Amino acid sequence: MKLLAAAVLLAALVPTVPSGPTAAPQRGRAGDCTHPEARLRTGGRGMERNDLTPAQAATVEQRLNRVLDGLRLGGQGADAQSDGAGIRTAAQITVPVYFHVIHDGAKGNVSTEEVNRQISTMNASYGGGNGGADTQVSFELREISRSDNAAWFQDPERYEGTYKPQLHKGGKGTLNLYSTYIGGDLLGWSTFPWKYQADPQMDGVTIHYGSMPDGYIEHFNRGFSATHEVGHWLGLYHTFQDGCGGNGDRVADTPPERDPTNGCPTDKDTCPSPGTDPVHNYMDYSYDTCMTSFTAGQGTRMHEVWAAYRA
Repeated sequence: MKLLAAAVLLAALVPTVPSGPTAAPQRGRAGDCTHPEARLRTGGRGMERNDLTPAQAATVEQRLNRVLDGLRLGGQGADAQSDGAGIRTAAQITVPVYFHVIHDGAKGNVSTEEVNRQISTMNASYGGGNGGADTQVSFELREISRSDNAAWFQDPERYEGTYKPQLHKGGKGTLNLYSTYIGGDLLGWSTFPWKYQADPQMDGVTIHYGSMPDGYIEHFNRGFSATHEVGHWLGLYHTFQDGCGGNGDRVADTPPERDPTNGCPTDKDTCPSPGTDPVHNYMDYSYDTCMTSFTAGQGTRMHEVWAAYRA
């Protein structure tokens, strides 16, 4: 099973690719086990909680802390949870982006303008433009590639090991962002930073082109699927990691959350700890219309993980 981070939508039951905004996604299969997370588009839960196990997450955090101790960030090692104190003085991280458009003729061949809107959405998300903290992370589009390949477009999971090595550019601090059609229930997926060393050419984020700004997927068409998946690429867990117990998402200023959010509920509170569920956080599973923010602690964690794994 790959340690990938993925997001899920309930897509059309028929195998044809939607041709435009009028295609209405419907309930489909449950989350794909090959991607250990899923983001449900409507009510109900399948296999979307397949995130890192507590043991796997603990191993990652132990190594992260050891690396940060060695780097002596701010004269001290990393805490078990990021509290946001470091983001105010953190140096800006500017991430170069290679955007790979995988399409089948006109299907999925998003325009340069649409790609630029996606990058602008990510910059607004991470810069606090929609609310929440300015994480001091920004994205700079370097190049757009286009691959007209029906097989890759129709089944990007199956051919991921083919197109990524051919298209991937840059090193561990470069974001390779792939847009394509994703069948079944997925909106996208991402690799975690700690997987780069073992398989550098597979590093990157894949998103459903219909989830980009002004795309055709209802409730998930403001471009925040990319924001969510890039959060994983930068080392963030789900806000519901470990549920109400354990160390959660390793960020102190995101209240614990037992279950991923569907829609945009009011006063959702699934854990006894103080604070209602962070339904507006980009690392939950809420509708795009509900998502507004990262926290300062999440920003600090991004910088800690960047220093340890991507700098």
